[in-house]
Amino acid sequence: MWSVLRELLEQFLLLGLFLGILYCFFTSTFNFWERRGVPFRKPTVVFGNYAPMLLFRKSLPEGTQEMYEWFKDERFFGVFRVRTPVLILRDPDLIKNICVKNFACFSNRGIPVNSQDPLSAHLFNLEGKKWKSLRAKLTPAFSSGKLKRMFYLLVECSEEFQKLIDRSSEAHRPIEIRELAAKFTIDVIGTCAFGIQINALTEEDSEFHRAAKRLSRPSYKATLWRMLRTAMPRLYKVLGVQVIDPGVTKFFKNVVSQMVKQREEHGVKRHDFMDLLIELKNKGTLENDAGNGQVNHEEDAETAEEMELDENSIAAQAFVFFAAGYETSSNTIAFCLHELALNAEIQEKTRRDIHDAIENRNGKLTYDAVQDMKYLDMIIAETLRKYPPASLLSRRCEYQYQIPGTKVELPTGMRVIIPIYGLHHDPDYYPNPATFDPERFTDESKRTRHPYTYLPFGEGPRNCIGMRFALLQIKMGIISFLRNHQVEICDRTITPIKFSTRSLVITSEKGFWLRIVQPS
Repeated sequence: MWSVLRELLEQFLLLGLFLGILYCFFTSTFNFWERRGVPFRKPTVVFGNYAPMLLFRKSLPEGTQEMYEWFKDERFFGVFRVRTPVLILRDPDLIKNICVKNFACFSNRGIPVNSQDPLSAHLFNLEGKKWKSLRAKLTPAFSSGKLKRMFYLLVECSEEFQKLIDRSSEAHRPIEIRELAAKFTIDVIGTCAFGIQINALTEEDSEFHRAAKRLSRPSYKATLWRMLRTAMPRLYKVLGVQVIDPGVTKFFKNVVSQMVKQREEHGVKRHDFMDLLIELKNKGTLENDAGNGQVNHEEDAETAEEMELDENSIAAQAFVFFAAGYETSSNTIAFCLHELALNAEIQEKTRRDIHDAIENRNGKLTYDAVQDMKYLDMIIAETLRKYPPASLLSRRCEYQYQIPGTKVELPTGMRVIIPIYGLHHDPDYYPNPATFDPERFTDESKRTRHPYTYLPFGEGPRNCIGMRFALLQIKMGIISFLRNHQVEICDRTITPIKFSTRSLVITSEKGFWLRIVQPS
């Protein structure tokens, strides 16, 4: 009897010891901000300050905004992601320092890359000289000259898309707009990045369409690891976690391998993104368009040997082009049309802007006609203000850094968060932030605001390299909808929109249901 009790007591003590060690491990960092005199919110064991997001009770934008409002009178404050201290910035001047003035210290995102996840070694995640080399090499691929040459491909996709919109309007029933827009963006990116007629507009079961669906609906496990990998990078690497679906990885590697082989053997040229990547692989550089002015050739020469493109690297760049461009653009188109359906006068003004620009170019939808659509620019800017694709930006401190105007020093490895969604919904910068108001983006209004309060594509040397292409694709999608049709709310339209708790990209949990009708 006593031996059994002794054994139970030993097990109980061992369990208590284990739990005590675990508790000490998770809480050992919780005095980090207090020691430095930085305002912070008391964290909870295991989750830190991120319990609502890690438990999928709140979406990332909701959680970001809630944190942003904790310390309204502070320039910055501290939080804990699990047990890792993180600094959140509220001051646009500090954000400018991180993104531009002190970029050398904050040049990396600090996202670990696994050898088991080969497609994750893309421009967004790369660091140091590899990032610098590849960024310099790829920058000319997104110049206005390259986009002009690629524009005919977008027009072809737009014409097919308008046929699908025609058929959808004839059905006289609610349409899930994001799904419709996704077919367009998949076709555009497939055509412009891979040179493949994907036919996502007509073939529901195309391989690209299936891959896109797997990417946009990740498992809870993959989503959780995407949020945790920067907080626990060593564990992420040791466990060899794959956040990209293995089937998607295999598919993209096979597609790229076939494309490279076919084009090199037959000398096929389409002036698309795949052409440019193959040119980089074979020549090491791209011809720069006159007047682009974005590439420092001396720096490029210094780092030219740091990032050699092989087929795996090409696959990774093509993958991020697809993954980032497909979902963010289709969501932006859907958010924009949702707001236009709720604001009939703004929608009509947008349609007039589109028609006037096309008529002024002899009735043709040209690259220059799209650039003439200034009100459409304002509409998209306000959409990206209210619904930025990413809720936040993250940077890692590469060496000890003293926050300007303070005695606070950040150690090497410290992560700094820029809460985009919070800034975009701050009434001090955008009065009545829940209201959709394109007039916020007139030239005069923009001059009254700090430029670092609007960051849908980031800022500084590490901003979104594909911004021009993304905006052009979004414009073409909206033009396709509004040129001959208008959108209206219906009984399935959900207002206000409920954000997805599972997606790292801001999107609707329940979809975007609208009716497409002929203009009255």
